[in-house]
Amino acid sequence: MILLINPKTTKPSEFQSDYFREPNLGLLYLTSILDQNHFDVDLLDLEQYYNYTSEQIELILKTVSSKYFIFGITCLTNTYGYSLKIAQSIKKANRNAIIIFGGPHVSFFYNNILMSEDIIDFICIGESEDSFLSLVQLLITVGNKNRLINNFASQLNKIKGIAYKNSQGKIFNTGYPDAVILDDLPLPARYKLSNINYYYKVANVIINRGCPNECSFCSRQRFFKKVRIRSIDSVFSEIRDILTLQNYDYINFYDNININRTFFLKFCNMFIRNKIKIPWGCELRVDSIEQDDAKLLKEAGCQLIATGIESASKKVLKKNFKYQDPARVLEGLKALKLYDIPIQCYFVLGLPGETESTFQKTVKYIKDLPLTQEDKLEFFAATPYPGSLLWEKQDEYQIKIIEKNFDNYDCQHIIFETQDLNIKQLQKMFKIAKKLESFVFEK
Repeated sequence: MILLINPKTTKPSEFQSDYFREPNLGLLYLTSILDQNHFDVDLLDLEQYYNYTSEQIELILKTVSSKYFIFGITCLTNTYGYSLKIAQSIKKANRNAIIIFGGPHVSFFYNNILMSEDIIDFICIGESEDSFLSLVQLLITVGNKNRLINNFASQLNKIKGIAYKNSQGKIFNTGYPDAVILDDLPLPARYKLSNINYYYKVANVIINRGCPNECSFCSRQRFFKKVRIRSIDSVFSEIRDILTLQNYDYINFYDNININRTFFLKFCNMFIRNKIKIPWGCELRVDSIEQDDAKLLKEAGCQLIATGIESASKKVLKKNFKYQDPARVLEGLKALKLYDIPIQCYFVLGLPGETESTFQKTVKYIKDLPLTQEDKLEFFAATPYPGSLLWEKQDEYQIKIIEKNFDNYDCQHIIFETQDLNIKQLQKMFKIAKKLESFVFEK
């Protein structure tokens, strides 16, 4: 009756089966909620068909279109175009299909999207665990009766967190949903992942939603309006569930496990106390890591740290509300390397305030980092995702968006010029930055 779809985003040249990750966690949570409420729900992860041609994918979509009544499709900014094509394929094969979109891009652009696209029936805004369930319940109730939206609009408007267009073309938004209590969520429905082309080896686990920071290039703080951290018992329960499935050999924890120091200490000690042996990695802020913290991470079995450094210029960082001291970041990296913990360092090129001088400062900073050959360094092009401060305050930041195609909002394309750097300068700098990714760090 209900099919949730995760678009294919990985290119064949990028695919590595050793690190094949699960689909969007939001879909896994929604699948679990629907399943627990006794709805017939399946999950189609198009990443599993990474090496299929577009014609083969089209055939898959045509086949599933006649089997389901409601289709939920998630999308990011750079996958919106592909998600739209999926919806078009489904509607072409099944004109009565109900298409529901969700995810950050459509949450911030729902008005424009509903005005221009007739194939999308509803959009779930923000966290949709409550709104999607309520919407499905209502749609199934009226499904075999009169499906004209005007006939059940009063019931729709009672569901917080959805947007839709009525029969007269007027857009309705029922308001932002309430923040979900994370510990009340069921475990993600990994048991619902298809056995076809089953490559899943890396489990993704969220430990919080929301962010106390205001980085200009991130929409997370607007999508998740309230910062919440799961309990240790809740996280441990999910780890045990992953271990019982037996196909996973690694866990990634998102996002920023040291937002709260008390949680960070309990989290690491959970692995030690319960003798959890599965390798794991996480994201965290390195500027607050001391030597004792690095030692604890090592004892807990952490095998990878990912951290956003962004720039070595305090001026650039401050202008973009990334409040961290590059000198303190360096000390945190040194502490981690004392215990041989591999690190992935992320930098952002072309933020407002960036100049050729600040970029050269970052280049020098990178070459002095205490990294080794087991570590990874990656540059991303500054990208003004809808919902971020860069998108909302383009005039204030004095940026000029020159790339209108959302397919290219993948952090690998130059999207905007600044008052200090034009497109040619940025492209030249980005080429230098990408070469730095393969810089050989000697032990």
